[in-house]
Amino acid sequence: MSVRSLISKQHPLSGQKALANVLQALSSAPPEDALAEAASLIESSLGNPDMGETERLRLLFALDEATQPHVRGYIDHYLAALREASPSKNLLWSAARSHWALIFDAYGECLNAAATDKSLHVDAALAELAIRTIRSGTLRAKWDAFRHGPIENSVWSRLNLAYRLAVRCGVQHLPLQLRPGRATETTAEREYLRAIAQHGVGPDQLDAERFELAARLIHYVLHYLELTPTPNAASLHWLDCALSLPPARIVNLPANATMPRFFSGMAAVHTLEELLDLVVAGEMPTALSVSGENAHARVASVLSHIIRGWSNQPPQRRHRRHAMPGQLLVIDGLTRFVARLSGDASDSALHTWTVRDASLQGIGAEAPLDDTENLNVGTLVGMHSVDGDRWRIGAVRRMWRMSDKTGQVGIELLGGAPVAASADDGANAVRVIVLEPLKRGQPVRLAVPSPGPRQGEPLYLLDHGKAVKLTPVTTLEYGTDFEIRAYLVAP
Repeated sequence: MSVRSLISKQHPLSGQKALANVLQALSSAPPEDALAEAASLIESSLGNPDMGETERLRLLFALDEATQPHVRGYIDHYLAALREASPSKNLLWSAARSHWALIFDAYGECLNAAATDKSLHVDAALAELAIRTIRSGTLRAKWDAFRHGPIENSVWSRLNLAYRLAVRCGVQHLPLQLRPGRATETTAEREYLRAIAQHGVGPDQLDAERFELAARLIHYVLHYLELTPTPNAASLHWLDCALSLPPARIVNLPANATMPRFFSGMAAVHTLEELLDLVVAGEMPTALSVSGENAHARVASVLSHIIRGWSNQPPQRRHRRHAMPGQLLVIDGLTRFVARLSGDASDSALHTWTVRDASLQGIGAEAPLDDTENLNVGTLVGMHSVDGDRWRIGAVRRMWRMSDKTGQVGIELLGGAPVAASADDGANAVRVIVLEPLKRGQPVRLAVPSPGPRQGEPLYLLDHGKAVKLTPVTTLEYGTDFEIRAYLVAP
């Protein structure tokens, strides 16, 4: 029996039995149908004068829980579609993001009512409202982060309101079991910590797959994270729960904050470092559910990223940025850049970006969103200023959507004199990019395709009149379609 036929016979808002029947039908419906039907029910409850706030909350909690198994599956499908460059990625993203936005907005209406109606201040109900509001807002922000934002301040306005209301009513630490049949409990403060930690790992610095890995790692160490009303030596981020702003790095201690909270992940760093040692040694915790090519490298890169961000000495910019307006010609991807360096003068792969600023190690640029559709954090790029005389090579380190038309891109400079070359490892011939001049007996970095030359095997460069033997040293970095490897040039 379909959900719609149940609704037509008896509106599910009218009684427990009808709602139970609808929830059962939702559980067995295809995911897209379940989310669509749940959306219609949620929308019918918003602003409904015939429904009390307690009844509205009961309905929203039930629909939220019933749809979670369906919408959780969208993450794996979306990441798979990204890897395969499937057009379905847009539909998957839109469906999941719209679902969490609707749930979050519905809870927002209930929060506003609870903030003014003291009759709704039943401890368990208020705690559950705060927990589910923060959780749905965190998931909406995650889906926004999958596409590098923007995440509006209105999201943090509601997250802060939910936590603020929980604190005001003394239920921020009240443990609740949200899912029937499972012993797992959570609290409003625990979910608020998750939201702050997710924001703090830098969604502009991670591609969708690595951001999802970061979210799993946050869950893994969530009980080590700390939120305090006053700063301590380990505090690195703070926010004012009375405002609509997201967490920020502590540069100077805030003054005149109404309801400050200070976040620290330092207590989790030791556990993350132990986990990193295991991953580097070739072990993978089953709880992370990560597999596939370069799985260990992906997890290690995210672990290292979080450890750097949560340590007592966070990463700092080593070189000052300077405003440097101008135009930048860009080629994205190792294969296309190798072709260009090899003499392919076709302009079909060239993009023109606007330079915002530059430092000794990088460039900040603005790019049309159409250019960044298939660009991601970790993409290799070739760069050439319009009035310059040489190509440079870099990697995208940050991406953020500024508007519906423009995105910001932060590029780390990897080399100023890249040269394309043919290479052979004895089994495979590949095209690579040499990042600095070859010197006998000295190390040299190469950008190689991924997958590429065999790990641990000598490599022979063939474009220098005779074969030049390179002995492998280490892999320095993994990108989306390339690796930076260090080799020793034969004496």
